[in-house]
Amino acid sequence: MGLPAFFGHKRSINLLPRDDFEASTLGVILAWALVFGKWSVIITQLIVMGTFLWRFQLDRELTDLRRSIAKEVAVIKSYETVERDFVLAQKQLTQIGQVLADQEKIRQSLKEIELITPNEVWYDRITISPAEVNLTAYAATLPGFGQFINRIQVSPIFSQVRVGEIESSNARGSQIKFDVLMGINKK
Repeated sequence: MGLPAFFGHKRSINLLPRDDFEASTLGVILAWALVFGKWSVIITQLIVMGTFLWRFQLDRELTDLRRSIAKEVAVIKSYETVERDFVLAQKQLTQIGQVLADQEKIRQSLKEIELITPNEVWYDRITISPAEVNLTAYAATLPGFGQFINRIQVSPIFSQVRVGEIESSNARGSQIKFDVLMGINKK
């Protein structure tokens, strides 16, 4: 008993008569080109479909990445005010430290002026900055004026002592009115 044709026996039924052209070299090449063309179109279509599906995957990944970036940007922006406040607080602390240091220099300068001022000298105006002291003062006697200038020049806190205007005065029992400008040494 023989097996039916669909069990492994390949039979080709061609109802059209065979042409001599199919057996010629050009016919064989043309038949081969048609088969190759058919398979190249099929493979190209498979590649295009695969690329198309891959593009959907890439689009999805891009969307997810954009969402992730948006979340991260939101987190960073939420810390922006905290960072700005922190930087502002640091600047203020630096300025406060500088002001406190300047106040200490001014306090020491005033204390030194108090210690070196003889009884015969009193002040009309004192201007103090962290870098210099400008005094307008009166002296009851010439030796009191000399003693004051000598003490300023010897003081370790003051430098670059310059006596400005000196004039005789009769105001409030004084003999001399004078201006002194002196620098404050950095410590």
